[in-house]
Amino acid sequence: MKKTLFIALTLAVLCILPSCKKDSTQAKVVFGNSKRMAVTSYEGIPLVVQYGHFSWGYYVDLNNDGQGDVQFRSTSEIMEGGILTELHCLDNTAVLGELTDQKFSLWANNANDSFDSNSTFMSTKVALLRSDNVYFPMNEEKYIGFKLTENDQSRLGWMKVILHHDYVELLETAIQK
Repeated sequence: MKKTLFIALTLAVLCILPSCKKDSTQAKVVFGNSKRMAVTSYEGIPLVVQYGHFSWGYYVDLNNDGQGDVQFRSTSEIMEGGILTELHCLDNTAVLGELTDQKFSLWANNANDSFDSNSTFMSTKVALLRSDNVYFPMNEEKYIGFKLTENDQSRLGWMKVILHHDYVELLETAIQK
């Protein structure tokens, strides 16, 4: 009787274990590392987002579902005589950064830096450049981390970008599979 019960419990455990899946958002994501990530390359595609005094912006579909998840927008500020470049989070997207003194700052990450789902994310719009105030390094490849929530499931990813004076050059995006 004890032997049969032991065998039954062992079989039950063996059947249940394969159905357990590790939550992918618990794993660290490393900027520039595409292992277990779906990658989209934009290199060689000019994504100019500044058109005279009007801002048309550029929507980025991070999870390839046909809907824009973030928007880079750059426009002339006629009264101030400068350029305003922003990143807008749409729908269920949040970007990686820090909240200090009730102000959110976007992190400009380097390759091989990492983050996880416990990092600080904010669903907001963030200024990258405003006239002479640069909030994000210019003319350097940097990474922006993000978290995308779909059907109560979160996936982490990154965007590799270069901020120029009046536009953002998007090089690559990656999101957890």
